[in-house]
Amino acid sequence: MNIAHDKSNEFTREGICQLLAEDMITPVFVSNSNESETFMDQVDIAEGSLVIIMDLGLLNRLQISKILELCEEKNLPTLAIISPNDLMSLNTDMIITDFIVTPFLEEELIMRSIFSVKRTVLTPSEEEFIKRGDLTINPSNYEVLINNSRVNLRFKEYELLLLLASNPGRVYDRATLLNQIWGYDYFGGTRTVDVHIRRLRSKIENHSESPYIETIWNVGYRFRSSN
Repeated sequence: MNIAHDKSNEFTREGICQLLAEDMITPVFVSNSNESETFMDQVDIAEGSLVIIMDLGLLNRLQISKILELCEEKNLPTLAIISPNDLMSLNTDMIITDFIVTPFLEEELIMRSIFSVKRTVLTPSEEEFIKRGDLTINPSNYEVLINNSRVNLRFKEYELLLLLASNPGRVYDRATLLNQIWGYDYFGGTRTVDVHIRRLRSKIENHSESPYIETIWNVGYRFRSSN
């Protein structure tokens, strides 16, 4: 859906820009070949905090890949617009901050844009690398290294790792992890946490006798406190 020209919607890009400007956020829309080619020019002239709003249904794979690569490099939050028909075929390995399914309310687009920006803005303490033994996390570009080799994590796996590794020794119960990573409005059960922890472990742990993430039975998980 092209929110700039779809007359069935009650809002325009200009309206979205005005509302986000109240939070000092500038949206950069990418929904056709020309906007894909001039994407970095739009970013360079934009002011304030940016959010990249991409209509995946109107872009080809190469364009999407190029935009996401640049966004990752520049640490720019991305909000992907997708149709219900494309939802189940969405590539879960794409590094996007959030997505929204058409049709949607103007208020939802606004709020998802704001949350996407807040998730990406780093606090000063997060700007430094997090090093735990052979594990290194670079919060500025979502990069995770094991023995200097990059590990490809899905976004929720990365968020779990960043939270746990930032607070070694602290025990998080499953409900807390679910609320902090997925949000209070998420309807999935705590088993979601177990599944993602298991996938995360399979990617970062080579030695089961000294795991990075420890299970606290009947409670939850913690990142080991000793390096």
